[in-house]
Amino acid sequence: MSNIFRVPNKDTEYQSYMVYALTLVWFLTTAIVNVIELFYFPHLWYRWLVLLGVMFFIAAFNLSLNFFRHSREASWSFTIMLWLYITIHCYTAGGIFAPGILSQTSVILTAGFLLGRRGGLAIGLLTIVADFGLAYLEANGLLPTAAVEHDPISQWFSAIIPFGTILVLQYYAVNHMRNSLVSLQREIIRRKDAEVIKDKTVLDLSEREKELRDYKYALDISSIVSITDVEGNFTFVNENFCKISKYSTAELLGQSHSLLWSGEHPPEYFAGLVSAMQEGKSYRGEFCNKAKDGSFYWVDTNIVPFLNEEGKVYQYMSINRDITQKKEVLEQLRASEERYKSIITVSNTGAWEYELDTDRVWYSAQYFAMLGMDRPDGFWDETMATTWMDRLHPEDRERSIKKFDDFLKSGSLDLYESFFRMRHENGNWVWIWSRARRLHDRHGNITNITLGTHTDISERINAEEKIRESERLIKKITSQVPGNTYMFEIEESGKPNILFVNRGNEDFNFTTSLEDISQDGNKVLEVWHESDRALLHEKMKEAYQSEAPISFQYRIVVNDAIRWRWLQAVPEKNEQGKVIWYGATRDITTLVDYIASSEQILFDISHVLRRPIASMLGITSIINQGDLDHEELMYFARQLHPVAKELDKFMIELNRVYEQKRQINSLNIDFSSLVDKRNSLFKQAE
Repeated sequence: MSNIFRVPNKDTEYQSYMVYALTLVWFLTTAIVNVIELFYFPHLWYRWLVLLGVMFFIAAFNLSLNFFRHSREASWSFTIMLWLYITIHCYTAGGIFAPGILSQTSVILTAGFLLGRRGGLAIGLLTIVADFGLAYLEANGLLPTAAVEHDPISQWFSAIIPFGTILVLQYYAVNHMRNSLVSLQREIIRRKDAEVIKDKTVLDLSEREKELRDYKYALDISSIVSITDVEGNFTFVNENFCKISKYSTAELLGQSHSLLWSGEHPPEYFAGLVSAMQEGKSYRGEFCNKAKDGSFYWVDTNIVPFLNEEGKVYQYMSINRDITQKKEVLEQLRASEERYKSIITVSNTGAWEYELDTDRVWYSAQYFAMLGMDRPDGFWDETMATTWMDRLHPEDRERSIKKFDDFLKSGSLDLYESFFRMRHENGNWVWIWSRARRLHDRHGNITNITLGTHTDISERINAEEKIRESERLIKKITSQVPGNTYMFEIEESGKPNILFVNRGNEDFNFTTSLEDISQDGNKVLEVWHESDRALLHEKMKEAYQSEAPISFQYRIVVNDAIRWRWLQAVPEKNEQGKVIWYGATRDITTLVDYIASSEQILFDISHVLRRPIASMLGITSIINQGDLDHEELMYFARQLHPVAKELDKFMIELNRVYEQKRQINSLNIDFSSLVDKRNSLFKQAE
């Protein structure tokens, strides 16, 4: 809270200072007057406390606004609140002269100081209108009875407010004018002294101007020069700078140096530059910039900071030298070396050079690394026989040596290529892919130098062997699975293209060879039932359009017998985005026969049993009607007996047929546990 009473700087915060000073003056004077009024009119103590509280709120509110840099808002707020405070007080006191129009005059003066001439004029006009209204109300007896009857002494105290405010404003205005005149006089004297110094400086500069022009000319001719301000904006560029950047002077001046950034350097690349700029030190480095046409160029840069009298940087001069051609040559050399190293390292390739005359061999470090040896590039003391031939696998030795000797004797420029195993330092065998070519001189004659490479392909060989083993395992597994397994594509016409097919262990299967089916997917239709052949293309078309799983049943004819099969397949996209279906077919003839038999039994139950049951229902309905004598009851009993015998005979025959079907059921499923639950099933149905 105490911070709001901080005194603003009178020179730099004039408006804020005026709000602060006038608020305190008004608060103190009104507080003094209210205390005196309390002494004279103690029976109105609540009135003076209310007025003092209102004035305290006005002061605290506007000092807070002023403290938070809202000086303009505080000026208007304080003036309006003060005007309302005085005017309303006039109304409640019973007239414009109690406590008096002089207080409103001081408010107008305060408004002039805080709001300027327009604000003061506006408050003055408002006061005139308001006082006329008060005078009119007082003349017509419409004002409330005066709460305070002033005597001459209390009226004098009431006049302290306007008099005190006017005295403070007069003192401030006169003092401010005097200080302004003194400051003006000092500024005139300082400027005269500055003119003398300027004349001397101009004279000195004129003597050095020619020397500086010579330096500048030499610098412009030999270097690429630019000057930027502390924000990095160009203030000067020479002709060489425009040539290499392909921008005109007008396009560069005022623009940020970031206009030339190429994006080739990471942020940490500029750490040294930023540190030097912050410390005001010179810096040298190499930078890749981007020209107007999008091309890149390299410069060797010296950046020199310029300091003012206070030791602060006010601009930077950049002196550059074009090193683009040098960088391109170095980059080509680096790229060539990098490509060579990358090819050798990534491909597990070792290089070697063999001289036929001396039998000397040079090996690269990667060559040794493939064999588990940590040796640098260079010549070995051993000959080709001890370094290569002795490490060959016994099964590959004779064949590989003969092939290499034939290559050397042939005198051909053709590429030599061979595959063999070599012994690793850990005792394992490494598969090597060896390639070589004889060099020739500038006249095209074959030399005695052979350059070659050894590539470790053990992982590839092992991977291929694993793939072959996996294929053998899959074929072995799928050959024991009932039915056929497939991998196929589907054409838009609905024709399947079989990519893989394997025959299962079912007795009933295709007579067409698997090779024929793989070459032509329509070959599967040769064993399909004539009525179901259109179903294949129909289902395949649906699957092609929806890319949904396939599931349907169809019939085939094998050895003049109809067999039922069930095809199921699920789709999956490969790396190229093509949809491949993986699925299988299996024989469901036994299941279909069993279901058909069950359906037939159910049909017979629902139709054959219907007639005797209907007869029994009719007879029992007559009996239930009652009023039958003994002879009539005996008659209907004799009618029920043959119906019951017929029903019993059918049930015996039905059980016999059912047991026969169970005996030939190759599904080998025990349904007894399910049948035992039929009573509970009927209860649920009820």
